[in-house]
Amino acid sequence: MADHDTKDALLKKGKVCKDPSVFYPPPSISNTQVSLKQMSVILAAYLTMGTVCFSLIQDQISGEKTNKILDAIYFCVITMTAAGYGDVGPETRLAKSLACIFVFTGLALGGLVLSKAADYIVERQEMLLVKAIHMHETYGPNDKLKEAATNKAKYKFLTVLTLILFLMTLGTLFLALVEKLSYFEAFYCVCATITTLGRRVLVHWALNRKLTIQDLENADLDDDKVVSAAEYIVYKLREMGKVSNEDIAVVVEGFKNLDVDCSGTLTVNDLKIIESFEAQC
Repeated sequence: MADHDTKDALLKKGKVCKDPSVFYPPPSISNTQVSLKQMSVILAAYLTMGTVCFSLIQDQISGEKTNKILDAIYFCVITMTAAGYGDVGPETRLAKSLACIFVFTGLALGGLVLSKAADYIVERQEMLLVKAIHMHETYGPNDKLKEAATNKAKYKFLTVLTLILFLMTLGTLFLALVEKLSYFEAFYCVCATITTLGRRVLVHWALNRKLTIQDLENADLDDDKVVSAAEYIVYKLREMGKVSNEDIAVVVEGFKNLDVDCSGTLTVNDLKIIESFEAQC
């Protein structure tokens, strides 16, 4: 009775039973298998093309070199996965342009591969569930539902693409007009930020950009209107993301606890006073 009700429910949804005596996998499973094979071919072509391109411009990529082909494969993989270890990086406009193209293509390709793999696993589980309840039937696709799902996917894609392009344009204009970067460097910086390709370009920008009055005020940790070398170093490290405000606060608090004579410096006398106090306690 339960099996009969389930079959009726499926038939009402537009499913068509062809042969109840033989089980055929749903068409989507075979389509997914084909898609996975296609994705594998595309991935191999992507890695091959990336290896060839980056091996030809290896002299335009900074970092320690080992083997030409191996280095090209390594740079292609870390670009595709947006790992960005910082040990290698593009130096010229051609290398940076290729990096931008390959990182976006690689992220999209990786997302497609993971999506197809997830669809395949889910559909395999559905097949096992159908087998478990002895429903030896095959069902044709529901054209209306398939068309609606396709339109929904297209709408999501266009929405996300529009949002990304808007943010990239806004970020590029801000860096070019406010931070005085060239439009190319600003665009590359935005690409590196969005894809988490690496902070190498951001570190270079933080170290070489023009210092402003606001920067001096922010770097003046003790509010004495003077920025010492130590304060400047701390400010730049914080700007590059190497240390956080919490880390700095902990270190400053430890310094104040050691500076018992409040001279602003640490001397042997400070340590002797601390040892003397601890001995009395």
